[in-house]
Amino acid sequence: MGGGFLIVPLQVIWARTTQRQASGTSLASILPIALVGALVYYFGKGKPQIDLVVAFYLVVGSVIGAYAGAHASKRVPEHALKIVVALLLLVVGVKEIHDAAVGASASITGHTTSHFEIWHYALISVAGLAIGFLSGLTGVGGGVFLVPTMVVGFGLAQRIAQGTSLVAILPTAVVGAITHYRHGNVDLRSSARIAAAGVPAALVGAALALWLPERVLLGIFGLFLLFATYRTWPRRS
Repeated sequence: MGGGFLIVPLQVIWARTTQRQASGTSLASILPIALVGALVYYFGKGKPQIDLVVAFYLVVGSVIGAYAGAHASKRVPEHALKIVVALLLLVVGVKEIHDAAVGASASITGHTTSHFEIWHYALISVAGLAIGFLSGLTGVGGGVFLVPTMVVGFGLAQRIAQGTSLVAILPTAVVGAITHYRHGNVDLRSSARIAAAGVPAALVGAALALWLPERVLLGIFGLFLLFATYRTWPRRS
């Protein structure tokens, strides 16, 4: 989950792209990566680890949010956009390290959505709207926000939340990528190269996520995000 949190800072740090172009290119490259991951969660070991109903209501909100966020990114100064991305990286990085230390994210317990009422699904759409806006604005995948929202806020099992987030990301990324492309913020060659490298990694990562403990992976990922926070934060010229 959260491939965009790797893709965006890596482009800014190593490829020296602008924050806006990194955001648009990230959303375009996320599409095949998330699709492959979702297929593994659905057709992998045991029963499907995806709740399609929850995914639908997430998409209802996230598509609108992604469209608004991608448009808003054009009006946000580059300096401010870097600060927003860096703060998001910091928050998620600290959370990942915390979960790795206490084992919170390793839990795969949870309940089904059979008891959900219409207001539950309305709240899920509202959460999707906010997360979609952040995704469209910054170019990061919404999975790192969708997963803890579904686990903590709605009590879904960790693996089902991860698989569901991959399905929900797809239309959100499509809308965000198209909007960024119209603004000239998508490098198609770079997104194709990133996707070509990311698809095999998504296959391996999704397969491992179905049976490996997550604590070590969470810790490494969290440390990388803290490093990316430091490198992404704008410097004085």
